[in-house]
Amino acid sequence: MRKNQHLGRRFASYLFGLFIMTIGIAVSVKSDLGVSPVSSIPYTMTCVWGIEMGRATIIFHCFLVLFQIVLLRRHFKIKNLLQIAVGVVFGYFTTFGNWTMHFLPAPSNLVIRLVMVGISSVIVAVGIFFYLPPDIMPLAGEGVMKAVSDVTGIEFSKVKIGFDVSMVVISFATCMVLLHQLGSVGIGTVIAAFLVGNVLGVVNRHFGAKRDRWLYPEKTKTAASPKTEPQKSWAITIAREYGSGGRTIGKQIAEDLGIAYYDLEIIHEAAKRSGMTEKILTDNDQIIDRPLAHSLYFWAAGTTQEDELPVIERIFDIQEKIILELAEKAPCVIVGRLGNFILKDKVPSFNVFVSASPGAKIKTVVERDSLDEKAARAKIEKVERERANHCQYFTHQHWKDLSHYDLAIRSDEMGLAETAGMIETAAKAKLHLA
Repeated sequence: MRKNQHLGRRFASYLFGLFIMTIGIAVSVKSDLGVSPVSSIPYTMTCVWGIEMGRATIIFHCFLVLFQIVLLRRHFKIKNLLQIAVGVVFGYFTTFGNWTMHFLPAPSNLVIRLVMVGISSVIVAVGIFFYLPPDIMPLAGEGVMKAVSDVTGIEFSKVKIGFDVSMVVISFATCMVLLHQLGSVGIGTVIAAFLVGNVLGVVNRHFGAKRDRWLYPEKTKTAASPKTEPQKSWAITIAREYGSGGRTIGKQIAEDLGIAYYDLEIIHEAAKRSGMTEKILTDNDQIIDRPLAHSLYFWAAGTTQEDELPVIERIFDIQEKIILELAEKAPCVIVGRLGNFILKDKVPSFNVFVSASPGAKIKTVVERDSLDEKAARAKIEKVERERANHCQYFTHQHWKDLSHYDLAIRSDEMGLAETAGMIETAAKAKLHLA
């Protein structure tokens, strides 16, 4: 039902987002420091053959749809021909955006050009903010990537990376061979790739709820009705350094207070809902080695389909829903998985960060995991780096920023049992528990 409701609002948001994105692209073109991978081919056509960029965008979209037809053949869905219409609209918006830039003088100062790249990134992020949630029709580039993924069986995220790299390489090679200069690719491509994802996260965090209330007011009304009653549930969330004993402390608190405890149980439930094996979930749980690479991916991806998201994204989305459901159902302790961020402003919670001295953590990991000190130290650094990257990627916040917690406590100073007791006392005071 949701897709058929408030179509006018969704369509308006979708078109507005597309339009704003093209204004951002026009600013990046004006900076002459490079455009995004998805725009690099049309801009290359403009630079090399003089084809107006909006027209080049339309031609490129038509080619991409034709490529989908060749790839999918009888499996190609007629409705995806609408990608041509979207490409035409996007092309005319691009033409208009570039036309508006003609009134600005061509910048020669590098600092000004870099500032323009920054402004372009902000504008594009705002465009994506409005374009994605309505889930109308993806741009043809996304359609090709999904087609390749369906035909080859390769994960969408890997196809996306290959597609974007191919676009950049083709554009770079074409411009270097025919123009003997960078043309559509440059430092602006890299800067924008990093900035857009981060700016989008900030915008979404501050304004996403308001946008969603406007797009889907019936969902807001449904969700708002229970809030008229007194809150019957609450949660204690525990973020912890590796080897600090946070899991043991969480179990003790749950036992003392007679409430549910959730940690690995979240993975078990996520496996049931997603159809993924627990090994896949465990191997990808809270693991992001290169957050910048993921930010680069998502600037270019702009996917609207849930099943096209990388594994880490799908895992987080599922776990986020599970954590919310569990916390809303009954009082509980939730260990890890950004519980404090997920429950913020949704379920009353007491958020704790548990740490310990390096020596204490190493001693715990040596005994628990049967490692020598060197291996234990390396594992601690690796796991904590992954947790920090995971937090930064999904929340754009620092994992160890204590302003996100109600209590930060060193478990090695008083022991695990005493630490659990102190957390219980503080939680009861904040949550007004009997």
